[in-house]
Amino acid sequence: MPPAPTDPAPLGGAGTTLGQPLRARSDPPEIEVKPRRDSPLVETCFALYQEKRFDEVVSVGEEMLAKLRGESTTSSSHEVAALWSVVGLAKQALGDDDGAQAALESSIDAASEAERATYRRHLATLALDAAQARLARAGSHDAGDRVAAIRTAIAWTERGLAAVPSDPALTDAREAGHAALWQAYEQAASSLVQRQEFSGARLILHEALDDPTLPAARAAGFRGLLSGTFSGEIGQLTAQAILYMQEAREPEALGALQRAEELLESISPEALPPTRRDEVAQRLWWGYAELGSRRLEAGDYEEALDPLVHALRFDSIGPDRQAETRAAVVRALEGIAAVRALSIRRLAEAGGRDEAIVGAEELRALVKRGLDVGLTEDQLIAAFARVRRLCEELGMGDRA
Repeated sequence: MPPAPTDPAPLGGAGTTLGQPLRARSDPPEIEVKPRRDSPLVETCFALYQEKRFDEVVSVGEEMLAKLRGESTTSSSHEVAALWSVVGLAKQALGDDDGAQAALESSIDAASEAERATYRRHLATLALDAAQARLARAGSHDAGDRVAAIRTAIAWTERGLAAVPSDPALTDAREAGHAALWQAYEQAASSLVQRQEFSGARLILHEALDDPTLPAARAAGFRGLLSGTFSGEIGQLTAQAILYMQEAREPEALGALQRAEELLESISPEALPPTRRDEVAQRLWWGYAELGSRRLEAGDYEEALDPLVHALRFDSIGPDRQAETRAAVVRALEGIAAVRALSIRRLAEAGGRDEAIVGAEELRALVKRGLDVGLTEDQLIAAFARVRRLCEELGMGDRA
């Protein structure tokens, strides 16, 4: 009878790879024996283990360990380590990998220096089994859950390598786990993008990019996906704005454009290359310009001004589109000047001269704002002339 379980045979043989079938969890690791007898306590648990009565191994073994706790003789230390090992292997067979790890770590702590290598090997084998099982199951998970499953598998390889740093099977399993992890991140992000869940895709990609083990080639691809989420979401918002315009829901259209503009301003230069940023800006310019033009054609000059001024802020749209947008802003200001001047005159004629003067001052300030957005005095000459005549009629002198 052995003093303690020693190295279980490697899973599937020394050359097992992730593509080969795994041992069934109900099959216990095979245990090599030593040519010396152990105590009746260990023999009892060992016999139960060999009979695959794993629940009894755990209950009997933990009861025995509770009785041995506090003893510090050499024989007791040897016995405690052996019992913890058998309990750990039984928990592994029952599928309780975390419990098995804790038990095997206790066996390492209790064992003498000469015996620790054996128990470290048990722990390494457990870690390999746990990692392989989780990698095998990861493929059946949804794209989002697959990442977590693979990360757990990688964590198990790290635990095994902490016990046996030179184990080649664990090293190979870790490499295979990382390869599967990057693929899972890409699949998860792509799936979210297809469903137009752009913020969720960005969270996934940032998590991958923050991983120090991410290869440079993969990082470049993930950064491309990341920039695509921004342009995709802005495209989604501009498409919504167009739909709202077609349905004559202009406030909702303006809200969608404003959210898109805020998103563009929040994007760092690293996340969105200049060419992509210019493409997105042109979409926003078109949305604002289209909304402003629709209002302009309907004679809603006040409502047209704000989106047109927003459109003029995009300096990457090219000189022709800038000229077109400036002309639309000039038309809006001329229209506002004409409509307000008429209302102000009527207010003055009705005896509200003081209120009319305030209105004229506000109109003058509004027209002058055109200079702040890049219009010239020549372009605003008609609007300024209308304000000047209004001020003269109200006896405001040359205040315009």
